[in-house]
This record gives sequence, C-alpha cells and structure tokens, in this order.
Amino acid sequence: MLLSITIFGFVVTFLLLINLRQSNKANIYLFFFLLINNTYSLSHYATIYSGNKFLIAIMLVHFTPLYLLLGPLFYFYVRGLLKDDFRLSKLDFLHFIPAVLFFINITPYVFKSWDYKLLYAANVIKDAHNFLNIDYLFMPSSISFLSRPIIAIVYVIASVVLIFRRGLNERYINIQAKLIFKWLTFFIIISTILYLGFLFFTFSAFYIDTLKVESRQGDFILYSTIGGLLLLNLSLLFFPNILYGLPQLDYAIATKENKLLEEQLGIAEDIKKQTRSFEISPEKLNLLKLKIERYIEQKPYLNPEFNLSVMSADTDIPVHHLSYYFNEHLKINFNTWKNDLKIAHVIDLIRNGSGEILTLDALAKQAGFGSRTSFFNSFKQKIGVTPSEYLNSID
Repeated sequence: MLLSITIFGFVVTFLLLINLRQSNKANIYLFFFLLINNTYSLSHYATIYSGNKFLIAIMLVHFTPLYLLLGPLFYFYVRGLLKDDFRLSKLDFLHFIPAVLFFINITPYVFKSWDYKLLYAANVIKDAHNFLNIDYLFMPSSISFLSRPIIAIVYVIASVVLIFRRGLNERYINIQAKLIFKWLTFFIIISTILYLGFLFFTFSAFYIDTLKVESRQGDFILYSTIGGLLLLNLSLLFFPNILYGLPQLDYAIATKENKLLEEQLGIAEDIKKQTRSFEISPEKLNLLKLKIERYIEQKPYLNPEFNLSVMSADTDIPVHHLSYYFNEHLKINFNTWKNDLKIAHVIDLIRNGSGEILTLDALAKQAGFGSRTSFFNSFKQKIGVTPSEYLNSID
C-alpha cells in the first residue's frame, strides 16, 4: 500500500511539472516539495518494508540532505502564492545552508565502498538501532535524524505567521482568494500532521528493539501521514485552479508610445500601476481586458506559432495571469479562444468574397491553422457546420 501511494505521488508530482508553464511559477517550489516528500516515503518503504539491503543502502542516508529543503520549499511556496512572485533574493539562499551542512556531514558515508553500505543495510535489517551506527563528520546521527522534521515544523509555523501578516483570510469576497486561503489552511494542517508523525516515528525509533516492532507501533502514524500526503496530491487534481495562485494584476495597460490612447481610455497615471492586493477588482480586470483587446487588433493569432507563451512575451502579462483570466473569468480555455478568433477571421474572408477564389486549405492556412483537420473541427465546433456546408449555405 505504501509503495502504491508513493508511486501515485510521483505521478501527480510530474503532472504538476508538465503544467508548470501555465501556472504560477511559485508552483516550482510545490513540485520539489512533493517530490522530496515522496522520495522520503520511498525511503521509508525501502527501509521498513522492503527488507532489501540494496534499496536500504541507496535510500537511507544519501537523500537526507534533501529533507532539509522541505521547510524552505514550503515557506517559499506559501510566500510565492501570497506575493505572486516566485523569485528568491540573495538572503533567501541562506535557508539552504542546513542542507549543505548535512551533505558535508554525510560525506564519510557517501564515499564509503558499496560493500560497506551493504553491510550497514544488513545490520539495519537485523536491528533497527543500527541505523544510528554510522560515522558522520561532525553531527551525531541522532541529531541528524531528529532535526529534519523539527526544522520543517519551524518553517510551517513561519508560514502561518506570514499568512496572518499578509492578511489573507476567508472574509475576502474574491473567489480565488477564498480558495487559496482554504488551500493553504489544508496544506498547513496536512503538513503539520506529516511532520509531527515523522518526528514521533523517528523519536520512537531510538527506543525500539527491532525494525518490525517499530513498523507495527508506527503503522497508525505512518498511514495517517502518508494518507495526508495522498490527500495533498489528490487535491491538486480536483482543484486545478489552485495552481493559478493569487494573480495580482498590477501592470500598466499602455506603453509610452500609446499615451494618446491612454488618455482616451481614461487611464490616469495613479492607476496604471495597481497596488498589489488579493482582490482582483473589476478595474484591474478591465485593464487586462483592454490590453488584450488592443493586442489582438494586430491579429497575432494568425501566426501558426502563436501560443500562450508568445502572447505573454508580447503583452508582458505573466502566463499564469492569462490562464487565470481565460479560465476563471472568460470561462474558456486559451486554445478555444484562439481558434474562435481564427474562425472569425475565416468568416470575414468568406463574406468579403475570398471564399470564391480560395480553397478550404488556403483559408485554413491564412487563418493560421496547422492542419486541415484542426480547421474543420474548430469551424464545426464554433459555427455548427463544416466549412463546406457553410459555403454552400451562402451561395
């Protein structure tokens, strides 16, 4: 069961990576957070249940520095959601010092021979106390194992403090802000259970007689924490809009070259740079709508290479802001929106007489469709009939 949950966790984690391009870049921290947590679960399976000395020799010690990254990754993820900014400052890299120190600490084991590691694993299988019998450089193994969940819990507490200081709560009218508040509450509760369980499990391991006894004693805590990790993974599948984060639309709609149009739209200097907040006001959405409408006047969608990344680069609007706008406010995905514009262009060509001199393939090419099939499917989805039927209907 534990192995199945862990494999499922890895699958969900890599699905998150695939969708990272269109989501809030702060999710890169969530990706590594889930990846390392699932690696820990795999390590626990290898040590407690597999009875395989090869797996134990690989998993039990080599990955321990990664577990010191869980706390910082948790904190950076929460902060990235709240600030809508995933970038790290120079001071943020200080958070990685414990992981670096832990790596230095385990170097005596890392550079031991494979035969030494197999012997260590065999001794762990024979007696659980032997997992502490390892030569580290400067930190005792007991402190090394205990400090991992303790440091993670400290970062969870720091994240709770950050949420209260930023003022995020369920009183916000904005649906996305409410969703993120509930998500972070769930995320913190599950992570707290997870790390308290790991702490209890690690601490109790110091006082057991055999590994099997520890396995039986720790089953309840183990499956509670792993069940929490499973819920965490599942929540990303059932609530994908969590991945947008809290898009804070704080950019100017117009460029320096369009001051006249700015004035015509009534955009004053003091509202061009919107104050960051959790509320995505109608004014902010209107600015975004106007900027997109002005952009599509150039008909960039006729380029076969046009995609969300191109649009983001051209408009200077982050990809996850665009995704959030299309999916949550227009209630349409980007590809459907793009193809609808292409079809509208084809209709204009036909009405202007181009349909009489151009083949259907030529119409599809002029509209920027990559293939005849995608053109026909999009046309029928939008208009309700095929291009040929539409042409016959207007003859």
